[in-house]
Amino acid sequence: MTQGAGAPPSRSLADALVGGAVRVATTPAALAGIAATLVVRELRLPGGISLLAGAAVATAAGAVTLWTTVLSTPARLRRAMRDVGLIERAGVDHVRGPLQKGRPRRSGDTLVTRWLLPPGLGLRAVQERQDVMEQRLSCELSCWMDGGLLHVELLRRRIPDRVGFADFYTGPHPASPLAIGLGVGRRGPLWADLSTVPHLLVGGMTGGGKSVFLTQALTGLLLTATPDELRLVCIDLKGGVELTPFGRVPHALTPVADTVEAANAVLTMLRAELDRRLAALRASGHRDLDARAAAGLPRWPRVLVPVDELAELTLRDHGQDKAAREHQQGASARLCEIARLGRAAGIHLLCCTQRPDAEAVPGQLKANLAGTVAFRVRSRVNSQILLDSDRAAMLPPRPGRAVWAHERTEEFQAVHISAAESERLLRDRWGTVPVTPCPQKPGAQPSLNYVDDSTRPERAV
Repeated sequence: MTQGAGAPPSRSLADALVGGAVRVATTPAALAGIAATLVVRELRLPGGISLLAGAAVATAAGAVTLWTTVLSTPARLRRAMRDVGLIERAGVDHVRGPLQKGRPRRSGDTLVTRWLLPPGLGLRAVQERQDVMEQRLSCELSCWMDGGLLHVELLRRRIPDRVGFADFYTGPHPASPLAIGLGVGRRGPLWADLSTVPHLLVGGMTGGGKSVFLTQALTGLLLTATPDELRLVCIDLKGGVELTPFGRVPHALTPVADTVEAANAVLTMLRAELDRRLAALRASGHRDLDARAAAGLPRWPRVLVPVDELAELTLRDHGQDKAAREHQQGASARLCEIARLGRAAGIHLLCCTQRPDAEAVPGQLKANLAGTVAFRVRSRVNSQILLDSDRAAMLPPRPGRAVWAHERTEEFQAVHISAAESERLLRDRWGTVPVTPCPQKPGAQPSLNYVDDSTRPERAV
């Protein structure tokens, strides 16, 4: 029988200290100190030194025991797990809590401990109480099961309140030109590489930091990658004002699409490009762009499609305008197809929304967006849509604070850059270039500058 999260409160820290001090006298370490006192007395050292030495040994042993059983981080974690109900009651007076196995592994500000849970408790029970334990320990926890033991990683490094663009991007940087800088978490700088995390979903309430995050992510990419490595197709359905500067760099394949009709046109173009690339990969016998390049064939540029605001493609009511509804349905369908098939062909999505609910983010789309950046949201329901947990609803009301979820979940402070600074950096690096008008017909498609070779995808006429 297990006790739920509503278990009675534990003893206070003072009670724990008193109890720990009482237990000191009966521990093996204390008994060893007493034995050492008797041995030293048998040596008959002059001046009463034997008694002082024995007392010092016993005191040191008691201090070590008090630290390991009451004050240390594993001891505090053990009490927190018992307090939130991770126990088993075997009778009226007998309670079993988690049992620590092995020595903690420490690496800088990170500590990893292993625990044997009482019968009937598993990882789900721990995750349901994780937020409460984090508040009690003033740190971030990462929990997983391995070999029948619960592994708990305690991250105690402080998250900064602000992360500047220059400071972040002049620090340690992944070798990949397709790495998106996220921010700084308790483990240090966070990066997402498009070659391993092909599509990202960014969500959160207005004012949380989504637009700034999107601006700094695109700026960092465009300062690193050349047009031969990365091409850009921007869809800005918030009036076309957020992403306009990114339509004036040489990476831009089209001007910024600021209407649903234009979005449908560019997504239809990209779907045709996706089909051509997949056909070429099948013909050459390669699984993806990296395998094709490793075989010595010319490398194709990857294509990044930032979408802001996603809900305009999935939810906007066009009333009796049949043509607008068709454009909307077509754009939404193309988006889901690219999310499902785009990884091997090197076409990536970066979808942003301030309405992270089940209607704005269809299930078939969300299932293919491998990485999620969740800024603060109003309700736990929105947080569950983004992260399958309540963490985004419990973030502090600080602009730029977010949660990154991919292989693990981690809180971080996003990189900050102003719009003026972004435009200045891009202008200094690339200048401005004219861009081919956005195609309104699927047949009129801008070139991706393919190098002639025997496996080049056939272009539409």
